[in-house]
Order: sequence, then C-alpha cells, then structure tokens
Amino acid sequence: MIVKLKDLKPGQKAKVIKVDHNGNLTRRLFEIGIMPGVELNMISHHPFKGPVVFELGNATFALGQRAAAAVEVDKIESD
Repeated sequence: MIVKLKDLKPGQKAKVIKVDHNGNLTRRLFEIGIMPGVELNMISHHPFKGPVVFELGNATFALGQRAAAAVEVDKIESD
C-alpha cells in the first residue's frame, strides 16, 4: 500500500518508491540516503505536527512534516 512517509505509524517498515519534490529538499533527502528502493523503519511521530523519526540502515533521522510528505513509500507488511 503506497502512502506518504509522514503517514506511517511507529514500528511500520516501508520501501521508498519516489521523492515527490524538486530542488534543495530532494538533494538533502538523497544525501541522507532517502531514494527509491531503500527500506526504512518508522520510530515515532512527535506531537503537534512535529518531526517524524525513522531508522535508515544504522542511522536514525528526523524529518519535518513537509519533507516527510514529499516521500512516497510502500508499506511492508510484517509476517
């Protein structure tokens, strides 16, 4: 099921499908490793439209709502 990164719930895993934005944001996301084909794990959402926190490889990142809304992911269903 394809959703935005910001819509994942804590504990869900997903595979990045596309980054739907242009310019500096896209470059920044690619620099931290968010690109089509990578898998990530959602850790938490901060309240009041705060950042989302997720794991990508061995690193943990926080992204604002605007950046997280630019990333389309395919949820990976757990067994």
